Amino acid sequence: MKYKNGQLFWGFLFLTIGTLFLLDKNDYSLFIPDSIINYWPILIILWGVAILLKGTVIKPIVSVISGIFVGLFLYGSIFGFNHISYNYSDKEVTTSDFYEDYKDSTKNATLSIRTGIGKISVAGSTDKLISGSSSGVYNTFNFKTRYRNDNARIVLRHTKDEIELFGDNNYSNVEFSLNQNPVWNIDLQVGAAKVKMDLSEYKVAEFNLETGASTSDLKFGNKEENLKLNVQMGAATLNIHIPRESGCQIKGDMVLVVKDLEGFSEIDDKHFQTENFNNATNKIFINFDGGVSTLKIDRY
Repeated sequence: MKYKNGQLFWGFLFLTIGTLFLLDKNDYSLFIPDSIINYWPILIILWGVAILLKGTVIKPIVSVISGIFVGLFLYGSIFGFNHISYNYSDKEVTTSDFYEDYKDSTKNATLSIRTGIGKISVAGSTDKLISGSSSGVYNTFNFKTRYRNDNARIVLRHTKDEIELFGDNNYSNVEFSLNQNPVWNIDLQVGAAKVKMDLSEYKVAEFNLETGASTSDLKFGNKEENLKLNVQMGAATLNIHIPRESGCQIKGDMVLVVKDLEGFSEIDDKHFQTENFNNATNKIFINFDGGVSTLKIDRY
């Protein structure tokens, strides 16, 4: 039986998604390296190759590969690859606390986080500059703070001495709170992670998010007049909660992005903004660069 290229594409797409659901449902330990997500432009290349090779014997192979890749990306964008089960029965999970004392002279603070697979949670306030804990398998990380005049820079890096390509050795769970007094710049680079940050009580001037296959939920307040939000995502899901009274503008390439933008008007295919943007006292500027991803903005 000879299959059409479209049948091969859709068939393997649903086979891939169904297989991932089945494995997760039966508690199989499966790790898909988040480095796959960094190569999402391969999808565009494959589609271009498929057009050029139309009618050749190679076209069906390209259709099969494209179906598998799209299945992986769609599953990851909806659930995040970290949704797939991890088995720690034979692994040692450790927990470490970290904090930095707050200095009254600190007016501005930068938080830089680099981590791989796991969860990141932020909420609440602390009388420290930062206070939190990290837990996971091979839970080793670098934590340090540097001061320059009235500026503080906090760096948190998860490290691993040995790497298993299909292992779970770099899974981590980070929870922390920040001091409400400084103006914060936050720089977050994660792999296949689940991110939940309630930053509504903090003075956030800039937030940079670079992520692979992640599910991120971010809530911002109106403590600063201007907030710059820069996003680079692979196959991921991003939910952003912003105050209704704040004006918001989104710019970026969102051709392959599923968008749910409450209260936004489309200026053009790369530019959206709320009806109150020009007159609002507080403004949020979002620069978005996403692959096969989902973007939802909720105005509360």
